[in-house]
Order: sequence, then C-alpha cells, then structure tokens
Amino acid sequence: MSLEMWRKSQCCGGAGDEIVQLLLGDETIGLVGLNQIFEQLFALGRAPEDSVKDELVKMVAAKNYVPPKAEAEYGTGLLREYKKFCSKK
Repeated sequence: MSLEMWRKSQCCGGAGDEIVQLLLGDETIGLVGLNQIFEQLFALGRAPEDSVKDELVKMVAAKNYVPPKAEAEYGTGLLREYKKFCSKK
C-alpha cells in the first residue's frame, strides 16, 4: 500500500483503528493506526533500521498530528516500537 493509499484509507482513524500509547521523551501520546502501519511495513519486508524512520513518520502523520519540531523525536520513538514489534514476529 502506498503512502497515498494509506492516507485515503479512513483518514483520522476508522471504527477498527485502535489507539496505541507511545512514550516520546517525557510525554505519552496516542496514535491511531500504528499497529496497521507496523503490520504493513513488516509484510513489505521493511527492516527496522534508521532508513525506515522517515517512512514511519510520514505514515503516522497521515492519520495523526505530528508537530514539525517533534518529527525527529517521533522517528526515534516509532523506530524503537517497530523494532519491538518485529522482534515479536
């Protein structure tokens, strides 16, 4: 699924999207669709490496607000969680 298709699929969450809590720095935030993003990237064979950070942030930002000044912090936190996700698969 391309980023554009992801963006169009039930923008801002659908009835089946769960909210996942994620610790970023000192803040806990809720993100819609995070498990679906991880499942999609895993199915595409995307390894949990630094090169996937920007892709994670873009996909999350398609359905959640990501403050521009916090994109790097989001990328680090999302990659950390994606690594955990992949290690359980």
